[in-house]
Amino acid sequence: MHHTKAKADIGLVKVIADLTAKRYVPCIPLSEHQAYDLVAVSEKGNVFKLQVKYARLKKNGTAELRFRRNWSDSKGTHTRAYSANEFDYYAIYCPDKDKVLYVSNKKNCPKALRFDKPSNNQARKIKWAENYLLMK
Repeated sequence: MHHTKAKADIGLVKVIADLTAKRYVPCIPLSEHQAYDLVAVSEKGNVFKLQVKYARLKKNGTAELRFRRNWSDSKGTHTRAYSANEFDYYAIYCPDKDKVLYVSNKKNCPKALRFDKPSNNQARKIKWAENYLLMK
């Protein structure tokens, strides 16, 4: 599947299902022009703004994360990075593993998460996807 909007829609639905299974209440903003795609309310009443992304698994067993927004207008195509105060978490759907990962929106957030063991057996400095299945 290549159409960006279709992938975004699939990612949003999968994140809503994952949040619901984890006992959050997902809420969709009325405007599409927010920096976040979804709001999640925990059982304790904590509120989190989420930016949903769709990331395919690479051949090396990682999902690379792209933390930027793209849009087109009459002046061309534009790309801009998100700022830390726009939302709380990236909710990344990886269709190849059918998993949703929650990455805190901080400057030092990982740029790739690993699902599969590396072929060189490296163990240091690996950001394992399994450690990002919950919002912390």
